[in-house]
Amino acid sequence: MAAVKGVSLPPLPSESFTLGNGLRVRLIPLHHLQSATASFFVRVGSRYESRETNGLSHFLEHMLYRGTEAHPAAHDLNLAIERLGGTLDASTHVDFTSYDLTLPPETIAEGTTLLAEVLRQPLLSELSTEKQIIREEILEDLNEAGEQIDVDNVSRRLLYPNHPLGFSIPGPLSNLDRFDSHDLRSHHLAHYTARNSVLCVAGAFEVDEIKHAIETGFDGMPTGAPIEPTIVRAVARDRFAYVHDAGSQTEVRVSFHTPGVADPEAPTLLLLARILDDGLSTRVHRTICEERGLAYEAFAGNDSLEDCGVFDFGASVEHTKAPHLVETVLELVEALRQTAPSEDEVEKAKRRYLWDLRTVRDDPEDTADFVGGSALFGLPEELEIIATQVAEVTPDDIQRVVRRHFEPSAAHLTSVGVLDDELLAAMRGLAGA
Repeated sequence: MAAVKGVSLPPLPSESFTLGNGLRVRLIPLHHLQSATASFFVRVGSRYESRETNGLSHFLEHMLYRGTEAHPAAHDLNLAIERLGGTLDASTHVDFTSYDLTLPPETIAEGTTLLAEVLRQPLLSELSTEKQIIREEILEDLNEAGEQIDVDNVSRRLLYPNHPLGFSIPGPLSNLDRFDSHDLRSHHLAHYTARNSVLCVAGAFEVDEIKHAIETGFDGMPTGAPIEPTIVRAVARDRFAYVHDAGSQTEVRVSFHTPGVADPEAPTLLLLARILDDGLSTRVHRTICEERGLAYEAFAGNDSLEDCGVFDFGASVEHTKAPHLVETVLELVEALRQTAPSEDEVEKAKRRYLWDLRTVRDDPEDTADFVGGSALFGLPEELEIIATQVAEVTPDDIQRVVRRHFEPSAAHLTSVGVLDDELLAAMRGLAGA
C-alpha cells in the first residue's frame, strides 16, 4: 500500500483471465457501487493508418452504431441498449478505440452480451447517412479555404510531419468520400480481433454471471494478432506552424517531445504536469492568468503514448499577446531548468494525484478505463504501483527531466488565428525559425 504523508491507496479487487481465442479479460468487482461498466479496448486509431486510410478507424467506430444482425437498424440497436438502462459510448483515439457501456447491476450481463454483438456482428450499412454526419464533424475543424484550423491537429502535424501521429483522427474529407463497405470490413477484420483487444468489467456485478456472458458473447471473436504501431524514428525539423483564421483570439501551443508512458521518466513527467497545472494555485494559471492577465485560462500537460509523448502548453489570447504568451511559457520552463521545485510544491502535487487515484474506485468507468487501458498497452494495472512510482519522484528528478527535454531550442510553436507581419516575425524568432 503506497502512502505519501497519510494518503493511502488500497488495491483494487481484480480477476484476470484469457479466453481461448486470446482475448484478455479483467474483472473488477466493486460491490459498494450501484452500477457496472463493460469496456472494450482495441488497438485501432489514426496511428495505425496510412495517408490513404486516415479516418477509417473513426468512420468504423461510428458505423458500429448502425446496426447488427439481430438489431438491423441504428434505432433498434440504440433502443435495445437504452432499455437496459444505459447508453453505449465510444471514442476513437490516436492509438486505441474504446467502447463503454454503463448499466445497473441487474442488466450488466445482458449488456455485455449485446456489446459483443455490436463489436462482432456489425452490418456496416447506411454508409451515406453516417458519412454526412462525419462530414459535419470534419468541417468543424476547417476554415472556408478547407485548411485545418484545430490548433492541436496543426501542432501534431508540425511535430510528426511524416508519420501517422501527425494525422487527424477523422481524416480528410477526400478519404471519407472514397471509403466503402469493403474498406470498413477489411479494417474491422484486421483490428477487431481477440489478441488485439482487452475487455474490462468493473463495478457491481456477479462474477459467475459476467464470466458466462463474456464466454458466450466473445468466444467467437477471431483470434487475430496484436497490431504494432509504426515507430517514430525522427523528429520534426521545422519548429513553427501558423494558420490564418479570422476571429477575436489566436490559439497558441508550445510543445516539446517527451518519452512515452512506459519510460522510467513517465512518473516524473506526470508529476511535472501537476506542478505546472493542477489547480488555480499552480504555476501556469498563477503566472499566465492571475499575474500577467494574458489569458482567461491556460493549460499544461503531457500527451503520452506508449513509446513517445508531447508536453503542451496552451491558451487562447488576443492576437497581439501571442509572443508574450510564448515568452512567459519559456520563462516558466527556464525557472524549472534553473531551480528545482520546492519540497512543499512536489508534496502537494503528489497528494492531489494520489487523491485522484483513490477516487478511481468510486466510478466504474474510471476503474475500467485505468485497468483496461493499462492492460492493452502492457502497463502496470495496479493503482498502488503507479502511486509508489509517483511517490518516489524528487524535486531533483523533475529538474533533470525539464533540463533534458525542455530546452528552448526544442520548443515547437503553433498558432492559429490572426498574426500580422510583425507578430509573425516575433513568433518565428521565438521558434528560431
